[in-house]
Amino acid sequence: MTIRIRFGQDFGEHEVPPGTTLLAAATRAKAPLGNACRAQGICQACAVQVVTGVELLEPATKLEQRMQLEPTWRMACQTRVRGQGQLELWTPNWGGEP
Repeated sequence: MTIRIRFGQDFGEHEVPPGTTLLAAATRAKAPLGNACRAQGICQACAVQVVTGVELLEPATKLEQRMQLEPTWRMACQTRVRGQGQLELWTPNWGGEP
């Protein structure tokens, strides 16, 4: 079982197994994301917008909930994928539009 993740317009699609964090998936895809806190979930530099496939993500952690991100945004270091399907992510750092 795998999940296909599309990273904006410039970093293509990549398959990852369930349980992978969005940050790990972005790193494999060479899609740059901030990570100033080294995946501790406190800097919000890795925030990504979930364009499609929100149902393929684990529920927001308590840490994410405390960050009070906009509803379609998740912290990539804290968010794990689940199930099977296709997910599309975006961040302004990748350019273009969501």
